[in-house]
Amino acid sequence: MANGPTYSLIGICHKMKILVIADIHANYRALKASLDAFDNVDEVWCLGDIVEYGPMPSACIDLVRQHCDQVVAGNHDLSFAKCQPQTDDGWTVWFPHNTPINDLDYLNNLPTLLTLERDGISYCLVHGSPSNHLTGRFDPYTEEAENRKNLQYSGQDRILVGHTHMAMRLEIDGKLVANPGTIGQPRDGDYRAQCMVIEDGQIQYYRIDYDLDLLAQDYQHSAMNPEQADIWLSYTRNGVVDIHGLQLGPFSPVSYSR
Repeated sequence: MANGPTYSLIGICHKMKILVIADIHANYRALKASLDAFDNVDEVWCLGDIVEYGPMPSACIDLVRQHCDQVVAGNHDLSFAKCQPQTDDGWTVWFPHNTPINDLDYLNNLPTLLTLERDGISYCLVHGSPSNHLTGRFDPYTEEAENRKNLQYSGQDRILVGHTHMAMRLEIDGKLVANPGTIGQPRDGDYRAQCMVIEDGQIQYYRIDYDLDLLAQDYQHSAMNPEQADIWLSYTRNGVVDIHGLQLGPFSPVSYSR
């Protein structure tokens, strides 16, 4: 008897491996190291705040455009694109002098929320929260009612968020809220980049080392005010942001695979 047709099941059985990143904040060295560490993933998702604070916004925008399959805007991206940089106690975190217009257009045209499905799991990608796309926040120290309120308008299984620079995961009303942490500006006493990998639906968190000396050179060669550049480099190097006496960000309540 003749054999029937044969079919490859590779595409059917393959489970996706996805790198999730957020809050790059113009730290090219941290972003490049993280992308290099996971160059075997199927997709890369970016949850916003590509720019501001750091010295290389355009280089980071280029890497995101080259490597990220899904990208949502953060609050800093849109303020940067509109040439209205955000400030902390009067300190301008970055002004987009000489930034190519196509970079500003790219940021300005990013969606603020995406919904998609992978491996039978539905995801909401947003920088802040489904109810406040840019500046909403989830964290384990917030009242449960407030976290539940932030879930309004989301019907997905998982909500992936950024903004707080805090790697975390929460279960709220049967939904999983997860934050990969920050690539470019951790606030938990450890300068290494934070990211998250989803493989076969399972979530793991990672820390990625990178060259701080190269980051220092990037600040030195940037158009940023030298005094301000030294301050932001110090914050990043120490893994702590203490802006004029205001401590931002508690420690990250997750365990890391490395």
